Amino acid sequence: MKFRAPLIGLSLFMIVTITLTWLVYVTLRRDVAGPTTPYAAMFTDVYGLREGDDVRMAGVRVGRVEKIELSGKLAKVSFVVQNDQHLFGNTVASVTYQNMVGQRYVGLSLGKIGDPAPLAPHSTIPLERTDPSFDVGTLLNGYEPLFSVLNPRDADNLTKGVIQSLQGDNASIVDLVSQTSTLTDTFAGRDQTLGSVITQLNTVMTSLSAQNESLDQVLAQTNKVVSDFNGRRDELVDSTGTMARVTRQLSTISDTVTPQLNEMVTRQPGFTGHLVSIEPQLAFTGDNLPLMLKGLARITNEGAFANAYACDLNVTGFFPGLNDVVPIIVDHATPGDKAAYTPRCRNMANG
Repeated sequence: MKFRAPLIGLSLFMIVTITLTWLVYVTLRRDVAGPTTPYAAMFTDVYGLREGDDVRMAGVRVGRVEKIELSGKLAKVSFVVQNDQHLFGNTVASVTYQNMVGQRYVGLSLGKIGDPAPLAPHSTIPLERTDPSFDVGTLLNGYEPLFSVLNPRDADNLTKGVIQSLQGDNASIVDLVSQTSTLTDTFAGRDQTLGSVITQLNTVMTSLSAQNESLDQVLAQTNKVVSDFNGRRDELVDSTGTMARVTRQLSTISDTVTPQLNEMVTRQPGFTGHLVSIEPQLAFTGDNLPLMLKGLARITNEGAFANAYACDLNVTGFFPGLNDVVPIIVDHATPGDKAAYTPRCRNMANG
């Protein structure tokens, strides 16, 4: 038996398989391009962060998380950063949400505390200049005991009673008081549940208090947006007035044109009725219009004049006798006993 051909095939298959496997591994690993510098940071909580996650500055990927390990009661995150990106003594490291599925990354930004001098390689960012991970699940789970106590039907009835009372319905006030009493009795008999709610809310507030700086930034940005809108109040009012005037003009135009359009469409016999009656002719014209335009383009494509090349001109048609005899003579005089078009006419016939 000859093993040379199967051995060559197996070798090629193994080479291709190993190459594809290596490409998939390199793609999933997402190594950092170019030389890098190692650093580390200490966190109280790195929930959701994984080895291989991104390290970013201003949202741009500049590094990669290499290792996460426990150092006493703290978490030590080792990462690398590209050599052209520099860390300083006031750099702040934070574990930040990357997307809604819970993936995180390490964000690097400049803080207000620390020495602004460049940070030496293999240095560790201390706990005072790191922000831990924030678990949104803990925030939402904090309200679970409250949701389990409330009956959806009772909550719906209570909401309807409040709305009806505010609208002046006197009969609903009695129902509102009754529903409020029932809700109060329900809460009064759930001391343990209320205690659990308070405990969970305490956890929620603790998590929120750790994000004071982020909340302050959100409030400051919201205040700036409102201030910008307030500063452009006159422009917004003028724009609203302009839109109102344009809308009124469009309404006037519509009121003027609509009767005329209706009259044109509905009058008898009318334009539209005539178009419907000659539908076959219109279809025939639309089907042959491209061919006619193509012919016009062919005879005018060499300048501002018409250029025609006759392929089917039969001058014997005016003489009945010659009209029957000449084609027979031409066919017998042509090789193959059948007259044919010249190459120029054949090209034109094919488009």
